[in-house]
Amino acid sequence: MNERPRPFVRMLIAGFFFLAAVTLNILLPRYWHSIPEIVKHLLLIFSAIMCVHILEYAYLWWEIFGHIRSILKETLQATHQLIDNNRSSLEKFLQTSNRLICAAATCGLTNIYYSRKDVKGDIYDAIENAENRVWLLGVTFSENVHLDELLSTLNKKIASGLDVKILLLDVFRDTAVFRTLLESAPHEVEKILNIDRSRIQPTDPFFHQRLYSDFTHTFDRLRNYSNVTPVVRFYAHNPACWMMIVDNIAHFQPYTFGRGASQHSLNLSVGANMPVFKFQMQTTGKPFEILEDHFRKLWLTSNVDMFHIEARIADRNRLINDIFSSHLSWFQHVYETLHASRETVHYTIDRKFPRQPWEWKQPSLNVYLENCKTTADATINDYSREGISLKIEGTFPLSEGQIVILQGTPPPEPLAANFILDHFLKIKKFVVKRIGDGHQPIIGLQAISENEKYHEQNQIDSVLTVSSG
Repeated sequence: MNERPRPFVRMLIAGFFFLAAVTLNILLPRYWHSIPEIVKHLLLIFSAIMCVHILEYAYLWWEIFGHIRSILKETLQATHQLIDNNRSSLEKFLQTSNRLICAAATCGLTNIYYSRKDVKGDIYDAIENAENRVWLLGVTFSENVHLDELLSTLNKKIASGLDVKILLLDVFRDTAVFRTLLESAPHEVEKILNIDRSRIQPTDPFFHQRLYSDFTHTFDRLRNYSNVTPVVRFYAHNPACWMMIVDNIAHFQPYTFGRGASQHSLNLSVGANMPVFKFQMQTTGKPFEILEDHFRKLWLTSNVDMFHIEARIADRNRLINDIFSSHLSWFQHVYETLHASRETVHYTIDRKFPRQPWEWKQPSLNVYLENCKTTADATINDYSREGISLKIEGTFPLSEGQIVILQGTPPPEPLAANFILDHFLKIKKFVVKRIGDGHQPIIGLQAISENEKYHEQNQIDSVLTVSSG
């Protein structure tokens, strides 16, 4: 069934018929002299009827327009009220947006990518179309953007005369070992720390971790590109970022040790978690210049190239042994802090004052109870600002809460040992906080605070007053 014609359409039709009737009323008498009177009357009546229809529809549309106007007025009034109520918030939002846009423009910041995955296509296109230079920092083991996929293009760019520089991680450094501990599962970290490196081992568990495997894979691939190998250096410093400078564009991603809660637990990489920032070189923009200078300093101060790294790979066992010999106590602290609990691997220990092991020759030291003259020789196990852990020689009657006095002579050398022991001998009095069982009991002593000393002195004064009274 056809829909009923709308009022506006019907008004147009009525207008058409009205004009037609009026036209016929005017023209017919001129060309049809013997026109019957009935026809004239009918045309006049028809014209009047159409005129009435037009007025009716016009009035109807005026009402409709009035309704529409009131509806729009009410709607706009509510909108104006909403704008008035939120005017301050809108103004603050616009001001903030303008400040961000102005700051970004001043810094030369032209884009921010959520992750390396989002920037991968832009980087590959930029390197493909590079005209002057390609500087790469930290791409050996990077997530999503892989050096493997760039080597063929870089080889051609170098052959055509482009300035190409590639800075990669030297895995035979303590910073690389620390990163390996962060990126390895707890049981793997335990194996790395507990292996006896004083004896020759067929394989060190450190060389089975992802960081080292990726390093050797990249090294083997680089040797197949004769143009690329001379432009590669291995940095010893902490690079602080992942970065690519192609012509006058820098892509920069800060390195952090932090991880988001939503990141997959199987991928423990610490390098690719922050957003990637894109900076354009500007005449007055500092960020690009700073990043450029950062790369240049890393490049100039890195003195290990493909030739030197090959020699280091051949001597890898000695190099790793030296690193663990120098930093084992710190690596063990890292493991105990991050992975000590079997139930959780997140920050199980957060001491008020950090504790470190005693690394020097043992000084002459003894402890005795405050209320008797029984003494015992002791050696220092570890220490913090307000506590010290001792191994007691022989048997010594101790219980938690007792007060002991520390006596000894600070060693003249090294100065660090002299300073530390002198610090504890000045404190002198300690309370026993922990007693460990074993052939040589380990006692944990905590310095008595000034408040405790004051309270203790008041008790002694009170006893003396009562006795004299």
